[in-house]
Amino acid sequence: MHPLLGLGLLAAVVTWLLDDRDKKMPAVQKQFEDFHKAICFNEDDEKATLREKRDIIIKALKDNLGEEVPTFTNFNQGSYSMHTGVVPLDGNFDIDVGLIFDWNQDKYPDPVALKKKVRDAVDTNFRTVEIRRPCVTVNYISGGKTAYHVDLAVYSQDASGTLYLAKGKENSAEEHRIWEVSDPKGLTKLVCGAFEDSEELAQYRRCIRYLKRWRHWKFSGPGAPLSIALTVAALRWFKPNFSTSGKPVDLLAMLDWVQAMLDNFTDEYCEDDGWHERLRVPLPVQPYTDLMAKRTAAQMTDFKERLESLRDALQEAYDEELPEDACKLLKKQFGDDFKVPEKAETAKMVAPAVISTGNSA
Repeated sequence: MHPLLGLGLLAAVVTWLLDDRDKKMPAVQKQFEDFHKAICFNEDDEKATLREKRDIIIKALKDNLGEEVPTFTNFNQGSYSMHTGVVPLDGNFDIDVGLIFDWNQDKYPDPVALKKKVRDAVDTNFRTVEIRRPCVTVNYISGGKTAYHVDLAVYSQDASGTLYLAKGKENSAEEHRIWEVSDPKGLTKLVCGAFEDSEELAQYRRCIRYLKRWRHWKFSGPGAPLSIALTVAALRWFKPNFSTSGKPVDLLAMLDWVQAMLDNFTDEYCEDDGWHERLRVPLPVQPYTDLMAKRTAAQMTDFKERLESLRDALQEAYDEELPEDACKLLKKQFGDDFKVPEKAETAKMVAPAVISTGNSA
């Protein structure tokens, strides 16, 4: 085939694909954005309360740790600092706080010893405190149940500025009490800087929140994918999607992202589970661990099947003519906070998708 004919054929295929997606689609962007408002942390309420709890705990640490414990600095990490937090279905709001202690881990080889001191310093009335493998969790109890919790990640720092996370529980064997190299600030920087364009960044954050709420709605128990795994999956595979008029099209952005995750499942062999499909989501910073590594074969299969159901629902919603019918499908995936409009509220619109102009970090 002549090279020019090959290019012409490719251009024709691309044009056909774009024309196919340029068809009329249901007007559901408003419902997506209303859904986002319902599940997003409120800056003047939930975040303010979490900041208050954080500051109280930091003061307690400074007052109660004692002179034998080196000084520390603190910083926000996790979804709070990444601006990807979601209102929890159970009402148990959380904030992740990093504590960087000014000491050398070689002098204090047992990281759990420091975590015990942190626990004891903040263990007072109206709180319960537990040492978990990656952190110390402070729970605030209201009405007999946990209303808020603060996860304290304990770090040491070497002369080069490298951070090491204290891992291990109170009763962990010695081999499970380790200082693990970590870069939480680097991860936050990557997530927050994934897109330079503010509108693309806003859509990226919205879609991360959509998938996190989907996770809360569709999973229960230890088999659920970690929230940070979904965030890093967005960092790797999410592409913004806007109409030719420059308006965001969250439905297609979600559809393409979910399909991209499904496309990255690969067949792998494990002595315990035999051949099965897995999705690897490696941290882009130290320690570069696979955030899906602890999912069993059965849990991974369940995750893939649920992703496929979400993909199919997004595609079916796109193919619907009426917004209310599309939203009924979406509500089954995202939960009761995704509202179905009345027929009188809706109208058809043309929302052509375009290839993303942004690139994920």
